[in-house]
Amino acid sequence: MSDKPNQRCKKILELLPRFIENDLTPEESAEIGEHLGSCPTCRAEYESMRKLVDALETLPAIGVPATFKDAVMK
Repeated sequence: MSDKPNQRCKKILELLPRFIENDLTPEESAEIGEHLGSCPTCRAEYESMRKLVDALETLPAIGVPATFKDAVMK
């Protein structure tokens, strides 16, 4: 890849949420995985994001009143 390291990190960091959600092509995922294996800064950011997502997924769903959608649409 011809990007400078800081440009590459910026690109990787922008794609991390999609990487965590498995919403990338296999090529993009492989590129990010390779980068995370060699960049401690990006790896630390990935681990922080992953922990946050894991914690959010354990929260119970919050029920909303049936009239909520109509109120928002008004």
